[in-house]
Amino acid sequence: MESRLTPYQASPLIECKAALVFAPHPDDEALGCGGLLCAFKSAGIVTSAVLVTSGDYGEHGKAGSEVRENETRKAAEILGLSHVVFWKEKDRGVAFNERTVAAARNAIIESQADLILTPSINEIHPDHRATAWIVIEGRDLRVAQYEIGSPLTRVDVLVDITAHEETKRAAIAVYHSQLSISPYDEFIFALNRFRTYTLPVQVKFAEGYNLITPELLQQPQLLCE
Repeated sequence: MESRLTPYQASPLIECKAALVFAPHPDDEALGCGGLLCAFKSAGIVTSAVLVTSGDYGEHGKAGSEVRENETRKAAEILGLSHVVFWKEKDRGVAFNERTVAAARNAIIESQADLILTPSINEIHPDHRATAWIVIEGRDLRVAQYEIGSPLTRVDVLVDITAHEETKRAAIAVYHSQLSISPYDEFIFALNRFRTYTLPVQVKFAEGYNLITPELLQQPQLLCE
């Protein structure tokens, strides 16, 4: 049945008491899960974010890390993030090791979040994949993988972000340094539109998420099957 691969009904959000987003670069949080963050804001759910790098590599970093971090702070205010931390890891050099895993565990404990948002392990960008594995190694977590540069192969939850479209667009729009390089807003909203393929006609935009349970995280090798 197709419903084993993607839902045929939309959800208003992913239930949690608090959420923590891990974003490899400034703008990933807005692009990948900006609609869900808006839904959390509307529901009064506390959210915070860890920005793993400041996006200072190559053309994407030509504006400088300070500019990109300031863009993130502006987007965070729009999305309702209560707290943002910048790890300043090397852009295009995020390492999955004991140090970064320990830092992730500490961030999760401090946030008191019971839902962790991270890019998918199947993303194109190496920093996205490394960030996913850093989070996954934390174990005993509820993790929702979001999509940016590569569509998820299996979607467990489709969050209806129709009511939050304008706010998500506003958050993405503050990333002038990135939109001057490529129309990432157009790409992501094309994906969000496509995610409504199996949903009722009144749902205009949706974000897809793959959910990982604590039980599955005890055997992370199964995630690749």
